[in-house]
Amino acid sequence: MKRGGITAKLFIATAATFILFYVVVLLAQLLVFPQFYEHRKMAKLERDAAYLASVYRKNPEELRATDSPVMLRMRREDVNFVLTDFEGSKVANDPFRMHIIRADGTALDVSLIYIYLTYRSEFEQLRLAPGEEVTLYGEKGEAGDSEVFYPYYIAKAGGEETPAQSAGDKGEQNEYDAIKGTIETVSVPGVNKPARRLGLLFLALDEFFPLSDTYTRQLKRMEPVELEWIDTFGGNRSGILIQPVPGDDGEINLLLLVTSLQEIKETNSALRLFFAYLGAGGLVLIVLLSMLYSRLVTRPLLILNKRAEQMNSLDFSGEEPRQRKDELGNLANTLYELSSKLGLTLDELSTANIRLTQEIEQNKELEQLQKDFFANASHELKTPLSIVRGFAEGMQDGISAGRQEHYISVIVEESEKMERLVQDMLELLRLDSPAVKLYKSTVLLSELTDEVLQKLVYQMREKELTAQVVIHEERAVQVDAGKMEQVMVNLLTNAIRHAEAGSTIEIGISGAEGSCCYYIHNKGDSIPDPYLKRIWERFFRAEAARDRKSGGTGLGLAVVKRILELHECGYTVENKDGGVTFTLTFRL
Repeated sequence: MKRGGITAKLFIATAATFILFYVVVLLAQLLVFPQFYEHRKMAKLERDAAYLASVYRKNPEELRATDSPVMLRMRREDVNFVLTDFEGSKVANDPFRMHIIRADGTALDVSLIYIYLTYRSEFEQLRLAPGEEVTLYGEKGEAGDSEVFYPYYIAKAGGEETPAQSAGDKGEQNEYDAIKGTIETVSVPGVNKPARRLGLLFLALDEFFPLSDTYTRQLKRMEPVELEWIDTFGGNRSGILIQPVPGDDGEINLLLLVTSLQEIKETNSALRLFFAYLGAGGLVLIVLLSMLYSRLVTRPLLILNKRAEQMNSLDFSGEEPRQRKDELGNLANTLYELSSKLGLTLDELSTANIRLTQEIEQNKELEQLQKDFFANASHELKTPLSIVRGFAEGMQDGISAGRQEHYISVIVEESEKMERLVQDMLELLRLDSPAVKLYKSTVLLSELTDEVLQKLVYQMREKELTAQVVIHEERAVQVDAGKMEQVMVNLLTNAIRHAEAGSTIEIGISGAEGSCCYYIHNKGDSIPDPYLKRIWERFFRAEAARDRKSGGTGLGLAVVKRILELHECGYTVENKDGGVTFTLTFRL
């Protein structure tokens, strides 16, 4: 931003305007708002008092009946008041009421305000309802409130010794009047806010009545009394309005209304701290907004410059510029088209390079696989060929006639090993061919297992082994029966080869929703943990000398792995229960 440029001038003018407006708003909020809000609350209190006085003059019963439309409206608007006389004997607006019928048939009006505010948790556990018998300890009101009973203790019938069936404090013996009766009606507003305000109302009633002579003379002249009050219980600041209203009998009754002013002080105190933080943040925001506004003029040039820098870094991404009917718009469109064409060309070159790199890597992997295969095959064939050659040369040198038969049997045995090795290698080559096809049909693994066990019965007898097949909710699977039989032959042959003599080979088949599980478990030496993932590799042997002696080629599990992969079948191996378990999972 140049010092004398138009951008700097716009920034200074905009920032100054915003800051001035912000300061005016802050001063009004901190200096004028408390008085304005307090005046508004007291004005509302005066309007509510005038409305209640007019209602009382027309029909006093509207303020005495707790369920009248006027009383319901006052509760909705959170207006709390009490109608009393100059002595403070309450006349109306106690929503916490209960009517009971005594044993002699007389009705009694009971005020629950004291016990509700003082013992609220205990009182709520009572769950008083019409028809229940209760025992009350308390006192009757005075003067105009003499027909109302104020209990300090309430208990349900038979529940005086049970905490959950009683509430309050019944005091010393004979300290309060005791009354028994049956509940006719009960009314308890279930809200916190009105209950707290009514508590504040009754606290003010108790503190200001009987009234002082000054207030009494003023009220008898039908002039309302308006004052501020800090209650002794919580130290909260409140506004009080006492409105005189003429009664039916010519007596003057008083409407006492209370509104809390404490929230004004607390809100204003919080606002001062809030605006202190907001001022710092607002100043930063104003500066940022001003800078943003001032840069609107130079925004098109900034966008073009940014796009050029991206192209310089070989980054051709970005959204299409907004249409402008001027030279800057034409320049932006031309630059965007150039960037898009360069980006497409670079993406095509990058894709071709990635494809070429992948092909090179695949060729390297294939070449390395071929080298490893020939090296392993050569290594596997070297030993039996050496044995055959050595025994053949021995026969050529004219060994004794008694040894010739042994030499011939060794040559035949090693030839058979080489034949099996070559067959396994050819089978792997066929399975790796892209032209390999699976001829799938619906088969039961249990039937296929029985057929394989019949073929291996003599191998199992040599080691005195038995087979146990456990079937649980078997499901038919779609597989190539011939190739799956080859998998079972290889796995069972492997299990027989490494099983302890005289042990049992366990074969399990279990069905589940969407899958079928097949496992083979033999007891014997476990596979070292580092080799568990490598046993599927071609020519890999956990114990090369032992496997070669027992006839293994090192390709059996590699063939199994390839067939299972063609069937998209899951396979695992683990050391378990004193042996080794192979598990296959077929998807249905």
